[in-house]
Amino acid sequence: MESQNNDNLKRSAFGSMFWKFAERICAQLVSLIVSIILARMLVPEDYSVVSIVAIFFAFCYVFISGGMNTALIQKKNATVEDYSAVLYLNLVIAALLYSIICVSAPLIAQLYAKPQLVPIFRVMGLTFFPSALKSVLSAYIASTLDFRKFFLSTIIGTAISAVVGLAVAFGGYGAWALVAQEMTNTFIDTLVLYLTTRLKFVRSFSLDRIRSLFAYGWKMMVTSVITVAYDQLSPLIVGLKFTPADLAYYNKGKTFPGLINNTISDTLANVLFPVMAKVQDNKEDVLNITRRYVKVSSYVMFPVMLGLFAVSENFIRVLLTDKWLPAVAYLQIFAVFYMFDLVQVGSLQAIKAIGRSDIILRLEIMKKVVYLTIVVLFLLFSHNPEIFAFSALLCMAASVVIDTYPNRKLLGYRYRYLLADVLPNLLISIMMAGAVLLVGQWNMPVLMLLLLQILTGVVLYVGLSLLTKNENFRYLLSFLLEFMGRGK
Repeated sequence: MESQNNDNLKRSAFGSMFWKFAERICAQLVSLIVSIILARMLVPEDYSVVSIVAIFFAFCYVFISGGMNTALIQKKNATVEDYSAVLYLNLVIAALLYSIICVSAPLIAQLYAKPQLVPIFRVMGLTFFPSALKSVLSAYIASTLDFRKFFLSTIIGTAISAVVGLAVAFGGYGAWALVAQEMTNTFIDTLVLYLTTRLKFVRSFSLDRIRSLFAYGWKMMVTSVITVAYDQLSPLIVGLKFTPADLAYYNKGKTFPGLINNTISDTLANVLFPVMAKVQDNKEDVLNITRRYVKVSSYVMFPVMLGLFAVSENFIRVLLTDKWLPAVAYLQIFAVFYMFDLVQVGSLQAIKAIGRSDIILRLEIMKKVVYLTIVVLFLLFSHNPEIFAFSALLCMAASVVIDTYPNRKLLGYRYRYLLADVLPNLLISIMMAGAVLLVGQWNMPVLMLLLLQILTGVVLYVGLSLLTKNENFRYLLSFLLEFMGRGK
């Protein structure tokens, strides 16, 4: 019976991973195309305005979910009363935050000397309310591993918002095109999720339900607040210490590696947590899932990110034109940054799944103490934003060491095992990227050169995988053949 349950869970995980990956691929592809078109139509100043709003809204979204959505996923057999209680709490918090945003918008606009921030803050703040509902619906879908619903809602929301954003941009409304795209995406995405999930909320609020979830959720909320505080600290500093244009280049350079990370690493992580939560009582199963995640995700992410690093200049020239060339340095920095993000993700998901949110909180506090020290030093001694951006790499290195440490005792996942899991993938990725860099020195039209670099990277990486008999290549190939066979 236990073997049958494990097989069922494995099939559910594979199916969920397929739909989540398909959702991310389609969504990010549409977003990439639209962002390229908008980047050609708009100026960096338009992006800087919306980037400032995004910094403050990132904190608001953390409080709206409050870690309670994670608690819903982690809790075994969560009931409709649990989901309803969290929904009503989220809506109250959303209303409170929206009031604060409306009142403080003029002060923020004065701080950045951008009067146009006031209406943008007040209009975009309306997304807090659908986000409150979406947080609960997402937790329910993740718990049931029914990621097909995410695929449908994301595709519809992304497609409609793309049309709206482009229409507003063609109308000559500048930054409002980005606002319209973001708001439409949030509202449509949430509406489709609600219609397809059909989760029936009860009309009563249970404080006892909130208390039981809050015991786990508050630690995740504080952890998320600390994480967002650090994530938004760097762009906040860039926007204040340097120029709005520097902030636009910084965010644009971070966007493309971030899109890839959301597509691959976040896909695996979003499926990984609910799957681990279902086997949380068996530490050996959690360890095996963690190691498989680290191996497979590093096999995919390392070559993609190092390949992006190698083609970065031609990539920017072709997609965004020469006016965005200052973003190349940031793109390269964050390509390396996100390359190692997946390593810590696997460790953190394992700790969350076994219910140790207290460890997650302690780790986050430790990391942020280290982060702040690094950021302050770079802030004091760096005189250009590119040098300051390098602080992210040192912070990531510290994060990997800190996040993977607890699993030495919790799961027996030691550093030498981690190194053994990722080193083969790293070596062949570095070899591939080196060759792609050499190809990039050839003299030919930039579009042809970019395509040649990409083709060289793909062929060489597959060839090196076959030559070194990389186990992850065989694992992914067998998984693909198995999944296609079930589809037939």
